[in-house]
Amino acid sequence: MAAPILTSSLPPKRVALVETTHWHAPLYFPALEAGGIRVVGVVDETGLSGATVGRRFGCPVYTDLPALLAAQIVDFAFVFGRHTDMPHLARILIERRIPFAIEKPCGIRAADVEMLADLADDAGVFVSIPFIFRLSDTYEIIKKETGGTDLDHASFRFVAGPPRRYLDSGNGWMLDPEISGGGPLINLGIHFIDLFRLLAGEPVIAASADSTKHIHALPIEDFISLRLRTASGKICTLECGYTFPSDREIQREWTFSARFGDTYLLSGADSIAVHSVASDGRGEMRLVPARHETDDYYPLFVTRSLEAAFAGSSPLASLRDAASALRIVEAAYRSAGSGGATVGLAE
Repeated sequence: MAAPILTSSLPPKRVALVETTHWHAPLYFPALEAGGIRVVGVVDETGLSGATVGRRFGCPVYTDLPALLAAQIVDFAFVFGRHTDMPHLARILIERRIPFAIEKPCGIRAADVEMLADLADDAGVFVSIPFIFRLSDTYEIIKKETGGTDLDHASFRFVAGPPRRYLDSGNGWMLDPEISGGGPLINLGIHFIDLFRLLAGEPVIAASADSTKHIHALPIEDFISLRLRTASGKICTLECGYTFPSDREIQREWTFSARFGDTYLLSGADSIAVHSVASDGRGEMRLVPARHETDDYYPLFVTRSLEAAFAGSSPLASLRDAASALRIVEAAYRSAGSGGATVGLAE
């Protein structure tokens, strides 16, 4: 999907890329080559990707963020990096009042992300989080087809390839929960926790989960099953893992279903089946085309973030959204660690 080009009669926005060895960073690059954007510097503490990215954008490479900010004027930053380092990077930008986008989960503790949200609010700094399902065909079709009807229940299943790919990409820290915060739930499942919160329109009050580590025998979970409940009884079931035998053609399993009153939505190949009740009381079904490739939405996130930041608009998702989702992740991990006991939450 081609990203919209950021157009302006003003000089190009000066953009910094922070910790580009993160596996999501290349998904941002095509949109950053559009008109109206100039990448002025790259940070890469690992020394693995910086030189290549710097050549691509014709800009210098730095070993840390303060060095880049000392040498360059920056209008906006896209921040990646290790999960445990994200709060430190964010604080540097907030203190300098530089708007930025930062990859989820923004940290490994909800309390740290909540603190960042307070700092950003106090400083008036724009911060956007790529909860990209908010940009997806899935979300747009749900909104259109349900017409504001309340959600009854939802189920999401997102199973990606084995964790070896993080070692191959120079992100082996993803397999260390002390640095990453966990496995597929904090990395993948957090997207669907955010989406459920958005669709439910009310806080999650309870979580229970079970996970396994026997498949890959790593410190992180390789598969997890999670159940969430809201105050009014809306239920979400979520399964995610690093257990799909991915290849170049098919990288993951992604399916969902949801009920909104008399409308039931079910994902299919490049489509969503909308099951509903006709005026005569009989069931009917329509197939609505939908793009389920999640990587397609990152270029759109880039342009939307820049447009919103410089128009004074709200971000796609905020640090408070990230903190709320991460609080649920923490509860799920506590539940899984205690044999699946329900853990209560208060938002």
